[in-house]
Amino acid sequence: MSADRAYELIKERIASLELDPGVPVEVISLARQVGMPPGPVADAVETLTREGWLERVDPGVKVTEGALASILSQSFEERFVLETLCGRLAVERASEEQLAQLEAMMPQFEEAARAANPQAWIQLDQRFHEIIYRSAGNLFLEATLRGIYTLELRIWYLVLDRITDLPRIVEGHRAIVRALRERDVRAAERAFVKHLEDARAVAQI
Repeated sequence: MSADRAYELIKERIASLELDPGVPVEVISLARQVGMPPGPVADAVETLTREGWLERVDPGVKVTEGALASILSQSFEERFVLETLCGRLAVERASEEQLAQLEAMMPQFEEAARAANPQAWIQLDQRFHEIIYRSAGNLFLEATLRGIYTLELRIWYLVLDRITDLPRIVEGHRAIVRALRERDVRAAERAFVKHLEDARAVAQI
């Protein structure tokens, strides 16, 4: 029973990325983190390793790339639903100031893409989405999407060296801004879906 509880607690830490994906952790340290004895934690680690969530390294274990791919895939599934809704609301509610802020970011995105600077691009992307989420005018939706994006952000930083084809993503940003500026709901829905599809492909995880 305690091994089952340890399994649940560790898997929650994997899914929330509280267990740092890039850093190995020993069973003793993991037991302290979840507040349980090392024995049940070791059993849970064994199960999670067999299932592909953890892998053995020196020292201890770490989150597998397959686990990160699963987390990212599931977060994208949620974003497909919620960002499409966000886009529909933003078409109606985005202020002129917010639209101007988004438009002003386009040259910065282009420069980051030309320079092949994924770190600068991620920082811009975070601000871009913050403005979009706020422009929907729904505090609950904004908070939910911010939480999902923050979770994904930790994975993005782990795969910075794999991010390619940034101009493709910039086109997605441009299509979103154009749809919002034209107050075109259908175009906004299509632009958000395409943007998320491209972002998932670019992540290469």
